[in-house]
Amino acid sequence: MALSDRKKQILKAVVDDYVQTAEPVGSRAVVARLKTNVSSATVRNEMADLERMGYLEQPHTSAGRVPSHLGYRLYVDELMNQYSVVPTEIDQFVSTLSLRMGELDRLITEAGRMVSELTNHPAIAVSPTMEEEAVRRFEVIQVDAETVVLVLVTTSDIIKNRICHLTFPLSDLEVTAANRALNAHFTNIPLEDLTDERITAAECGAGADITELLVAAIDFASDVLNTVMRRDIYLEGASQILKYPEFHDPGKAMALLDCLSDRNALSLLPVPDDKNPVQIRIGSENGTAPLDNASIIMTSFHTARGAKGLLGVVGPTRMDYAKVAARLCHFAEELNHLLNHDTRR
Repeated sequence: MALSDRKKQILKAVVDDYVQTAEPVGSRAVVARLKTNVSSATVRNEMADLERMGYLEQPHTSAGRVPSHLGYRLYVDELMNQYSVVPTEIDQFVSTLSLRMGELDRLITEAGRMVSELTNHPAIAVSPTMEEEAVRRFEVIQVDAETVVLVLVTTSDIIKNRICHLTFPLSDLEVTAANRALNAHFTNIPLEDLTDERITAAECGAGADITELLVAAIDFASDVLNTVMRRDIYLEGASQILKYPEFHDPGKAMALLDCLSDRNALSLLPVPDDKNPVQIRIGSENGTAPLDNASIIMTSFHTARGAKGLLGVVGPTRMDYAKVAARLCHFAEELNHLLNHDTRR
């Protein structure tokens, strides 16, 4: 059954008041928020109808009402006001983030921490990856005759390094030959093509005894690519959840946070796409406990190479959806700008 305009405005008033107060909302509070001249008796009757229709719920200990998950969904889809982000709300975070451009995985964790501070909710950050990840560039840096630092950059701009201790000394010419061979034979190819046969061919082409170094570099690359393609999920600002009355019970809070703290949580997250760049999943839409009493807002970001990552927040269903979604999206846009216009990449 379609709701009348008056019922929609009453539902909106209940959600807006409950988001601010965390207390069940009575008819007087609704009347104070409505712009039309309507009596408390009329509002009570309309709220009773909204409860029967499943948009409101009445806690046993209160005469007031709170939104149901269905009520929040209608609010998000049709009723919430557009929140206009003031640039100063985010400028400080972005300027700080721009100073820390470096290894992408570290940047993502820092972005998650800033989103948590910006929205006052725990933030979820998922590292970007491409459909087919590969090594874009190798670099071998000699420390001494028998020690080198292996550095690689993936196609999604993740930078990793590893110290390698060799069993025999290398000359400057051999280090140069290894650099040339790695970048000529082992970049921009799928993980399954990093084979022993390719290592043998690369060494023959290099004209130097660099097998040990090549094997070490390819083992390192395989470890990195396997890790990157699994994707990492970071939960930042977890303690923010304890600010909300709904999660004052530490056990309830920990159950939610534990659920979102490992890679298995990826399958539980709403994934934005081109048609829906912001995904909001409310309460029971998340499935079973402990996510059925929480809401998740997710958006995406991408690197200059086209790898896609996710950024979002989790919190109680009593969330200021308009403000949180607007700040999250604006931050993701600024992150995209940094990742795609950083002149050092």
